[in-house]
Amino acid sequence: MLELKLLDEGTVQVKGRLDAAEADRALATLNQVPGPLTLDCGGLEYISSAGISVIMQTLKRLTAHGSRLTLIGLQPRVRNVFVYAGLDKVLDIR
Repeated sequence: MLELKLLDEGTVQVKGRLDAAEADRALATLNQVPGPLTLDCGGLEYISSAGISVIMQTLKRLTAHGSRLTLIGLQPRVRNVFVYAGLDKVLDIR
């Protein structure tokens, strides 16, 4: 189960599991935010390759429009997924 909540202009709180079952809904929600976008991932428990694809598609969309994507509050096990994939060099992770 995934919960996406718009906290304020440009900040979306992510809780639960971002996997293939939730990827389409997550992408549709994130596409509604024009940017810049901050994803508060403090409650993100798990991310699959489908979830990483959502993040990368969002990054590509925002970058194409001169905007930014920032990920904050990642739990160590979720952060490690991005580090092992080398995406910590591409994404703004704080």
